[in-house]
Amino acid sequence: MMKFTANSPAGRFGEAYPVGNGQMGAVVYGSFPVEKITITENTFFSGSRSRENNQPGADRAFREMRELLRRGEYEAAHRAAKGFQGVRHNYGTNLPAGDVRITFRKDNGTIREYQRCLDYGCGLVQTEFQAADSRIRTELFASHPDHVLVWHMESEDTLDVSVQWMPYHGNGGRTGTETGFFYSAKAIEDVHCDEPCGVSLYGSCEALTDGRRIWSDGEMYISGAKEITLYLHCGTDYLNLMKEHPEEDLEAEKNIRAALKQKSAALLQQTYQTIKKRHMADVKNLMSRVELKLDGDAQKAAEMFQYGRYLLLSSSREDSRLPAHLQGIWNDDVACRIGWTCDMHLDINTQMNYWPADVTGLSEVLPPLAHWLENLAESGRRSAKESYGLPGWIAELVSNAWCYSAPYWTTAISPYPTGGVWLLSGLWDHVDYTEDEGFLKETVYPLTQEAVRFFADYVFETEEGILSCGPSISAENSFIVNGKSYQISNGCTYEIMMIRELFQRYLEFSCKVRPDEGLVKKVRELLPKLPPFRIREDGTLAEWEHDFPARDPQHRHTSHLLGLFPFSQITPEETPKLARAASASIRAKLTPYEQWEDTGWARSLLVLYAARLHDGEQAWFHVKSMMNELSEPNGMIYHPPTRGTVFEDDFGHVYELDGNTGLTSGIAEMLLQSHGGTIRLLPALPKEWENGYVKGLRARGGIQVEMCWEKGRITEFGLFSEKNKDCTVLYEEITECIALKTGKEYRRKVGS
Repeated sequence: MMKFTANSPAGRFGEAYPVGNGQMGAVVYGSFPVEKITITENTFFSGSRSRENNQPGADRAFREMRELLRRGEYEAAHRAAKGFQGVRHNYGTNLPAGDVRITFRKDNGTIREYQRCLDYGCGLVQTEFQAADSRIRTELFASHPDHVLVWHMESEDTLDVSVQWMPYHGNGGRTGTETGFFYSAKAIEDVHCDEPCGVSLYGSCEALTDGRRIWSDGEMYISGAKEITLYLHCGTDYLNLMKEHPEEDLEAEKNIRAALKQKSAALLQQTYQTIKKRHMADVKNLMSRVELKLDGDAQKAAEMFQYGRYLLLSSSREDSRLPAHLQGIWNDDVACRIGWTCDMHLDINTQMNYWPADVTGLSEVLPPLAHWLENLAESGRRSAKESYGLPGWIAELVSNAWCYSAPYWTTAISPYPTGGVWLLSGLWDHVDYTEDEGFLKETVYPLTQEAVRFFADYVFETEEGILSCGPSISAENSFIVNGKSYQISNGCTYEIMMIRELFQRYLEFSCKVRPDEGLVKKVRELLPKLPPFRIREDGTLAEWEHDFPARDPQHRHTSHLLGLFPFSQITPEETPKLARAASASIRAKLTPYEQWEDTGWARSLLVLYAARLHDGEQAWFHVKSMMNELSEPNGMIYHPPTRGTVFEDDFGHVYELDGNTGLTSGIAEMLLQSHGGTIRLLPALPKEWENGYVKGLRARGGIQVEMCWEKGRITEFGLFSEKNKDCTVLYEEITECIALKTGKEYRRKVGS
């Protein structure tokens, strides 16, 4: 079952049910007598494009910081960092576009027999209740095939309703038409911008009804209706604002409104049931690619696994203009009003958003990320040159709709030049899973090679003859020197690990694509000189090149452990000492447990780490903790206030998509791993998942996997590949080499 149900209307965002088609999103409250639908749009960002985000002279400040840190002068290096940090000017944030309010005008008294449901297997929200003598049913969905948000109502008795558009903070308007109304909104706020600027949105609401429509005083009134269907769609001038020379606002608005009229005409020629059927088939096709069944209470984990997939495909589709931001396609009106903003964070969040894509059969969600990365690299070339004085491209800790790539504007979380590389690693995985050589040659390899150009010049040789890097941070942690906290250091473990992965991948891809031989030669010389992971005297993995104590030992970030996941530089099989050190680091983070800085995405990482360490019980503990302690009634996983993230204005907590997608990734990793050339079946199965079945997970190499297990042991598994392929499968200490044939499923009954 893939459903959330409730017997009362939603009172807040964490209770409302989400829908999305990769361009428009909505959360619906199912309320009466006033229904509330909050509308969001993929590109609805405040701010503006800028070429002046890199501080003049930043490259000189960078070199000065490096030299000061080599001499151990941390205080002086942090003072010099003020000349390096980026310029935030009109950075912006994603905003809600506004609310559609549907008011039932008759006094129907107290509602009875209320039921509300989100069926995320087909992307449909349904509400049903009794009001006086009338049974009222509503449905809401966001169709990707028809690019429209649809609300439908049926009533046993005639009703009078009004429909009103309420733009966010009143920045917009509405105009009546024969069949509905036009609406508009402007993405304006003053928390993340220095002046009023942002995207303009224009939309159309078409109403089909058996009642009578009247437009009056900014509202559409519908009287005597037993059936109403609202079609809402919209467009923005985002692409226009991203041009080198944008058109005049009036011209852009004219073009968008013309497209809206054409779309409305096409919608009105179709029936509600036709559009609904097409939408449901689209979502079912994607959601049904993976099946997961677990016994008893563990089935809730299977449902949350699928819900993360639903939230991702709702937020990002092949034609989305931007990748999923911090909150996917939705906006809780909290993240956009606090310091970190509703944007694309590149120190974990955007990466984690997309981790489930390939392994759970949703490759269609990745194109927006790839297209945006290409645009980000264009901006990143300026940042590499102006902030570092180096070739190639980089992206730092945060970015947005405007492809901000410069350093962060405070010293606490910059420099961080590997943000773009980490994001790029998601495309490396896509190549691994799909073996799409065209995508590798046209998109992934050029971006990778240009990133290598930067980091091949960025690393430097120490007096001991090994390579180091920096200055940079280990996001977003601090260390203590002489009683004072600092963030910036040379030789951060995270950065060395990321450069190692970049160099290794570049050499691997260069065997398949015509490379720059000179650059390949240079990387081959540099790679062995990168320092290995270092184990401290207490048995933990070092986070920096020094051993100064962390200011916050239970800090939410664990960047120095990413060699365990998403990468496979640390494994129990090949690097057991490092695996034990990683495990010791995790225990230290969780001791004392009540001091751990808990968040959705950080807890997801603990699931993934435990899975890679083959510790099913620990992974299951973290899964349960996330579902029980960090999950809203609508299934959305949140980030509570913590030591490092105090929210202004007493906000309770913030929804983040990566909590859900990270949970989905973690559960997938507990069931199937395919790094290092081996497919591992049930590598981290907890005792409570004693019996189960999964079908449709993908292993690297384009292999689909199906398996059944009873009493914790595999009884049968199947593998399928669209091309001839030899693979190695590991299960229950058994290693089997299997030759897969094109289009033919391999099945194996175990123990028979």
